[in-house]
Amino acid sequence: MNVSTRAFLNLPSMMGNLSLAGGWQRLRAGLRTVRFRVLATVLAFLAAGLLVAGITTLALDLRSLNSRVSEDLLLQSERLQTIAEQDVPGGGPFSSLEVLFTVFLQGDTPGRYDSVMATINGGNTFLPAGGQPTDLAASAVLETVRAEHREGRTVFHDMTLDGRQVRLAITSVSIGDGTAGGLLVAANEIGRQREQAIGSFGTFVLVSLATLLLAGAVGYIITGRLFVPVRRLRQATGSITFDDLSSRVQVPAGDDDVSQLATDFNRMLDRLETGIADQRRFVDDASHELRTPLTIIGGHLQLLSAADPQDVAETQVLLLEELDRMQSLVDELLLLARSGRPDFLRPDWIDIDSFLQAAMNRIKVLADRQWRIDAMPGGRIRADRHRLTQAVEQLAANAVQSTRPHDVISLGAAWTGTPDGTALPGQTGSSGAGLDIWVADTGCGISPADQERIFDRFARAGVSRGTEGSGLGLPIVKAIAEAHSGALRVTSRINEGSRFVLSLPGRMTCQGS
Repeated sequence: MNVSTRAFLNLPSMMGNLSLAGGWQRLRAGLRTVRFRVLATVLAFLAAGLLVAGITTLALDLRSLNSRVSEDLLLQSERLQTIAEQDVPGGGPFSSLEVLFTVFLQGDTPGRYDSVMATINGGNTFLPAGGQPTDLAASAVLETVRAEHREGRTVFHDMTLDGRQVRLAITSVSIGDGTAGGLLVAANEIGRQREQAIGSFGTFVLVSLATLLLAGAVGYIITGRLFVPVRRLRQATGSITFDDLSSRVQVPAGDDDVSQLATDFNRMLDRLETGIADQRRFVDDASHELRTPLTIIGGHLQLLSAADPQDVAETQVLLLEELDRMQSLVDELLLLARSGRPDFLRPDWIDIDSFLQAAMNRIKVLADRQWRIDAMPGGRIRADRHRLTQAVEQLAANAVQSTRPHDVISLGAAWTGTPDGTALPGQTGSSGAGLDIWVADTGCGISPADQERIFDRFARAGVSRGTEGSGLGLPIVKAIAEAHSGALRVTSRINEGSRFVLSLPGRMTCQGS
């Protein structure tokens, strides 16, 4: 037999071994799941609780049985004492133990597990007329009774008779006339009752096992449904890559912790996708916008004549201008990239009038224009002073590019919830939707087509009377507005001017409120 034939004959066993190995691996993986661990932990505690409850109940039942049997056995001696005190039927005391025992045995019938016997020392043995569960006339019983009895009191003794455990209550009896004394023996098959109690415990164990199996099956189904979002979460984390963050976990119906976990995970993916998109856009924008100044710098360096001092000086000035432009561009791109971060804003209470006056003092040096403040509404708003100042300066710089020296550039603000846009004296509560801060000009205006795209990065209006900017100014203002949960809008007409409005939601309060 050659090697290939032996390999072919061994193929079924190899496949079987691979199948067993695969099944074992799947079993081990299933045992390591959170679903199995949670279910196993719950079932273990449930089984321990049932076991403790069963053992405790059994111990209490056996203890109660022991006390009850002893009390029942004592009732026989008490009944004999009562009969002896009542005298013989017809009058007179009992003349002998034979008469007393005869009357006693003609009384109440013993219980299901009870037996009774009376014997006279050295004389006869008396038994009830009916049958009894325990043969007390057996020689083993008589020998035990004579050996264990004590004069003047009742003695309990457990013995095994025909394989059954029996408890004996041996009471010494005497009528006090000098005649021979006797013994009253009451017996109870306590062993059979103990067996029944233990049998009930066995039934409890079987029912508990069935309950555990049912609870395990139901729990397996329920935990399977509960952990569906977790399983989907694991699958989603395995499928998500840096290049594709679009996968989301299906959120199940309900408002439990598992549903909230799926919702929070999807929100985390949204933040990651937004952050990575911002990073990619930053890189794309930087590479796109920095290509031109780098090309200019490289071209001038190639054409530079090191022997010509004037050429070197002119090239140095040009290169420094391009480097300043690159630095400004990078700063603006970084500002846009950071606008989505939680720490982008540091809000504080701002007095609107003082803010407008300080902003006007900063922007009126940008160019020779007719600068003025249209309205000062009063009151305070909670916002980031530094970011709002950046936004106003950027809008002012944008207005300068669209105007000439005789044009007017105005700054103002108004509360959107009051009739005249001013704060009411003494008012301390909320009184409207928020605050509008505007920068208006009488410049060249913006065409309707350009008004829809000027807030995009690197977009530039078709009409301008100044130097062309980087195309990032209005996107920066928009990012600042959105970081305040606000908005930026524009109204403009060609050759009439533009009005940019920064709308901020907030609470209007007066000084000291």
